Amino acid sequence: MKAQLSMTALAILSVMAPAQGASFALSQANTQSLDTSSWACKRCDAPQASGTIGLSAGAVQSNDDHVANRFGARDGAVAGVNANATLNGDEEGRLDLNADQLGMSSGYGQARYRDNHIDAQFDYAKLRTVDATAQTQYGFDGRNLVALDQPIDVDLEQRRERTGLGLAYQDVMAGLNWRTYARYDHESKTGFKSSSTRFIKSPVNIAAPVDTTTQTFNAGAELGGEQWHTAVSYQGSLFENNYDGLYNGERGAVQALAPNNEAHLVALSGQYRMGKTRLTGRLTQGWLYQNDTDFVDPLGAPNGITNANGEVRTQGANLRLTSALSGVRLAAKYDYSDRDNRTPVFAYDQSLSIDSLSGTARMNTPLDITRHRYGLDANTRLSQRVALEAGYQGERTERSHSVRETTEDNTVWARTRISALDTLDLGLKASYGQRDGSRYQASEATSSEDNTLLRKYYLADRDRTELSIDASYSPFAALSLDATVRYAKDDYSESEIGLLDADDLSYDLSANYRVTEALNLHAFAGQQWIESNQAGSQSFASADWTYRIEDQFDYAGVGASYGGLMDDRLTVGADYQYTESSSDTQVSEGQPYGDYFQWAHSVRAYADYAVSTRTSVRLDYRYERYYDTDYADVASDSIPGLITLGDLGHNYNAHLLMLTLTYSL
Repeated sequence: MKAQLSMTALAILSVMAPAQGASFALSQANTQSLDTSSWACKRCDAPQASGTIGLSAGAVQSNDDHVANRFGARDGAVAGVNANATLNGDEEGRLDLNADQLGMSSGYGQARYRDNHIDAQFDYAKLRTVDATAQTQYGFDGRNLVALDQPIDVDLEQRRERTGLGLAYQDVMAGLNWRTYARYDHESKTGFKSSSTRFIKSPVNIAAPVDTTTQTFNAGAELGGEQWHTAVSYQGSLFENNYDGLYNGERGAVQALAPNNEAHLVALSGQYRMGKTRLTGRLTQGWLYQNDTDFVDPLGAPNGITNANGEVRTQGANLRLTSALSGVRLAAKYDYSDRDNRTPVFAYDQSLSIDSLSGTARMNTPLDITRHRYGLDANTRLSQRVALEAGYQGERTERSHSVRETTEDNTVWARTRISALDTLDLGLKASYGQRDGSRYQASEATSSEDNTLLRKYYLADRDRTELSIDASYSPFAALSLDATVRYAKDDYSESEIGLLDADDLSYDLSANYRVTEALNLHAFAGQQWIESNQAGSQSFASADWTYRIEDQFDYAGVGASYGGLMDDRLTVGADYQYTESSSDTQVSEGQPYGDYFQWAHSVRAYADYAVSTRTSVRLDYRYERYYDTDYADVASDSIPGLITLGDLGHNYNAHLLMLTLTYSL
């Protein structure tokens, strides 16, 4: 490495070197005759570190494991490692360590080394999601569903564990930058989830087992010059399910589960820049395979067919062009995707299916889809305080064996940003979209049981209007206020049965006020209302009943932090948040649906104390009061002939106390 003169060395030289006049200033030191070839900076060779490493330990108190979704840990003692540190081994390499609650029910950790050529990383993550504790009257003997003498409790929770390893190498050759990389990830998921099936001609809700493994692979190479860049890449995945299906002993299968499958994608991309114009493009080719059958009862398959031999091929292309002309920035884009299902067509005996209606033979239908997306937008600045953007987006979708084989979506939008004052910014965006397409008709392959007047909302004609307004106001440096209002309306004017219209209105407010250098206050609030109207037909003809759904979401919070206590060693803070969501369904013919809502009060308080310049201790306390209810949850024996998983609602208080010791490197 290059030799560097330390302040100490220069001070010594100023005394040892011949005096130049009467000055002893360092700038007057005579170093021209010194031999510095063997000098080395021992301090520079020593590893340097920055960032923090911490250890947290505490306890959670709650009678409901659902709290693990909020606190990252369930009832009992907890401990985890946190890190955000960088270790420099020399002037060219660095090691980054990152961790968040590593060791708890949900946590993450990563180690990454980088220098001028190599980029290597290893990461590990664990995630646990808890639904509820169910009461089931059926257990499992291997893969067989077994009736129990007494109901048992089963935790509906899923645990994911992921490990990843990546390696990249880059260099310069003949004036060109090149890079190659590869990454492998392995994820396992286990647990139980709620499901339903038919057992001896009766509906049954069960706790279905989950035991899957997913492997993903990524590799590629990149090459670039001063004005261009190109890359080729590969992505692949292998999915394995250790449960191919659920069975009922000798009486055959009762439920098929996700089959083993694999996917592969090869992509070629490039970019070219010429002055203020940039062109980028990408081509993809994909293959998806499923050799396992999607039926678990061998009697449901045609004679001689033991494998589904499923195959889907995908193709894609996209193109982007951006350019700046006379103060106007233009952008054009085009995307193409095609999905070609090449799965062999077999005749299945529908009389063996759960939803049998006709008892006639039915063919599996390979569905194909082709989609074109295109758009053009422009933005310019009309003045120093006014900016304007406008654009158009279009989409054409073609589907085989569908009730509507072609749909077209067209949307125009405009947005302006106005700096009305030095302290006030205003934004306004408006858009209008319309969807229509080919003649809507029932397809025997996909909807033989549908009413001919029914229009599926994602295929039906629709007019959509959207409007949003946002404002940011800072009357003085210490205070900032922000507000956003959004409104959207969907009108399905050509639909007689199905979704007729929907309105979506919401607003968000936030404020931050630094009262003093030590005291900071913040608050926020927001609401959203979604209202929709639908129509149905009990007589399988024209509409004879309607229902209206009203969904509402509310949230609000306030918090404060105060520093500078105990000689600037102590910082304290507290936050409170309230959330609520509800859904109300009114039916024109019949009784309204029951309660469906959720609310929670959350409190967080902390105290952070600096023990020394490098060591700090933090105490966190969290409290949550949570409640939800769903009218669809009923006791397992409340309805004759229906076997449920019981009431899956939650109603609990939870506390978390955590002590964290942090060391600054």
